[in-house]
Amino acid sequence: MIDYGIGPSNAEVEFVVFGPGFGESIALHIGDQHWVVIDSCIDPNADKPAALVYLSSIGVATDRVRAIVASHWHDDHVRGIAATARECSDAEVHLSSAFNSKEAMTFLAAYSGIATGRLSRGSSELFSVVDERARVWHTHQRSSILEVEVQGRRIRLAAMSPVQAALDHMIANFAQHLPTSGAGTPIRNAVPLAPNLEAVAVHVDLDGEAILFGSDLEEHASLGWTAVAADAWCAQRTKASAYKVAHHGSISGDSPSIWTALLRADPHVVATPFNLGRHRLPTEDDRQRINGRTPSAFITSGTGRKPRMDSSQLKRLADIAKDLRPVNNGFGAVRLRKAFGAGAWNVQCFGDARPLSQ
Repeated sequence: MIDYGIGPSNAEVEFVVFGPGFGESIALHIGDQHWVVIDSCIDPNADKPAALVYLSSIGVATDRVRAIVASHWHDDHVRGIAATARECSDAEVHLSSAFNSKEAMTFLAAYSGIATGRLSRGSSELFSVVDERARVWHTHQRSSILEVEVQGRRIRLAAMSPVQAALDHMIANFAQHLPTSGAGTPIRNAVPLAPNLEAVAVHVDLDGEAILFGSDLEEHASLGWTAVAADAWCAQRTKASAYKVAHHGSISGDSPSIWTALLRADPHVVATPFNLGRHRLPTEDDRQRINGRTPSAFITSGTGRKPRMDSSQLKRLADIAKDLRPVNNGFGAVRLRKAFGAGAWNVQCFGDARPLSQ
């Protein structure tokens, strides 16, 4: 288990980005023990949602979580989100407004295991949240997520995405992918529906500076990051000094307008990896691009999910072992913390986390 030390004081803001080789979650403290959880992944050391493990380790009760944001439905961002919503029963739950339609809810139900035994975990997690909660909040560009007064400051969390055109686009996509087969026909998994344009990017205004959480929102001139940066309301927000980089640092989630319109110069940046099959992000080109834009970039894990050994050896081990797992699972966390009004962020790396340049 990772020793995270002591939690923040009431006069400190912090965010912690958790990420194994597959998964992402964020715990955010905005002062006076007001907490927000954005997305969810599993801490493999505890087999529980990483944000809940962290809060427990620093002595924070779950009733201090004010809001939970499920930025989108992909598996690597919502594993454990239903359990988190159950544990943090006082928190408001925010989902992308892409799911505020009959087409979207039919899609989630069809792929959730309610209508079939085989499913995508991501759609199942979100369906469980919606099914168990009397009310969830549907969030889109300019939506308010949370506003609180702390330490004499007005703290505001708001969504910069998805834009309305992206919502219309996604609802049309959901409708196209609704199952047409008869009842009882197994649906193996939910379709990708790429590119990711329905994701909720969260802006945190700290009354003088800001944080930007990029989710997995991808670039698109009229539906993605360029559209976000071009929106007058978004462009008028306080520029962020810290940024959870979008889409695992991939070029598909990047736009020059993010860095010029939404971020301060040389921001602190945190990325999470994505290692699944042949897909590995960020690539070496991605790392070089990000490191070229800021001298302070970090990643939660540099380790792949697969053991680094010859495929024939790996196959032989799999034949004789029922549960084969690497000792180093590549799980890590990057924590940024500072007192209100202070200058630079204090950065700490835990587990397998490290500077992106390493």
